[in-house]
Parts: sequence; C-alpha cells; structure tokens
Amino acid sequence: MRVIPCLMLLLLASASAVQSQVRNAELGYSLTLPEGFTDFPAARSQKDIVDSWSETAPVSAGGPLVLFVARMHGTLSREAMRQEDVPANTQVVSFKWKGFDVSGLKTLTTQAGQSVFVLVAQVPLRKEAVQLSVAGPADQEGRGHAIMEATLASLEGETNWLTSAERSGRLGRAAGVWIGIAVAAIAILAWRKRRARAA
Repeated sequence: MRVIPCLMLLLLASASAVQSQVRNAELGYSLTLPEGFTDFPAARSQKDIVDSWSETAPVSAGGPLVLFVARMHGTLSREAMRQEDVPANTQVVSFKWKGFDVSGLKTLTTQAGQSVFVLVAQVPLRKEAVQLSVAGPADQEGRGHAIMEATLASLEGETNWLTSAERSGRLGRAAGVWIGIAVAAIAILAWRKRRARAA
C-alpha cells in the first residue's frame, strides 16, 4: 500500500518538471522556465513578445523579475553589435549560447520613478532570431544575470550559425574540391602532351 503514495508523488514531481519546459513550435525553440516563474499573459499584448513570465513571489520590494521572448523577424549574422550603434544608457554585452558568443544589451533606466535593469540576448535561431530579455528592479540585477545565463543554457533550437568545426569542415571540403579540380586539370594537360609527342 505504501508504494501507491510514493508512485503518486513521483508522478506529481515529473508532471511539474514537464510543466516548466516551454516549447514554441512556430519559432523552433524550447527552454526550461526558471523556478518560481509563472505565465504573464499581459506582456504578450506588446508588439513581438511571444512568450512572457513573471516571478510569483518577488524577492525585491521593487517588484518581480520578468522574462520575455520576442521575435526579431529575421535571422542574425555573426557580426556582433557595436557600442556606437546603441543608445548612451545602454551597454553592449555578450552571452554564451551553445558555445557561441551572442550579442546582448544591458540597460539601467528608470520606470515610474524606480531604477530598473533590462538584459537582452539575441539568439540566432534558424527559423527566426529571438530576443530573450530579463528585467526587474535594479537591486536584482545580479539575479537577473544568473537567470539569463541559466535560461540561455537551457534554450534549445536549431541555429543558422556554424560552429568552428562545421566552418572548418566546409572549408576543408571546398579546398578538397578545388585541389581535385586542379589535379584533374594537370592530369588532362599531361595526357594531352603525351598524346601530342606520341603522334
């Protein structure tokens, strides 16, 4: 009889783990929602925001941390953002995603008289790039960084960027093709010369 309550507890635990996994089939990504975050549908009324969550129990008196995914309507090149291309109160930063350095932004600003931070990471998904954003009270910026890094580490999706090994492989194959063409051309020239001498 004791096996049944243990089994029920196990099923409940696995169900809650499944619920924290978020999938977006349209944009082709999945991620693990940070612990303590819940759906925040009001934010999806903002243009281009496709997924949004908020802390259920804010640590700061200034309010909860929020997490957003916004579509970018295109793909990203490997060229990093430049500091001169962003507003003065914004700093270009870099985040890690699947072994890549992805461009990001950090902004400290004021909203409704309160200091807030915003972190943005641009993720080069194959179907369409997305921006992952974490924002909240300025006194929670350290936690925001940790949440951004953990969420990026969990974010899965195909990318249009090649890894160093894939780029090397393509260059190697291209070089092999050109070497093969050159060898074939030399062989044909040598054959023609031999034929000409034999004639």
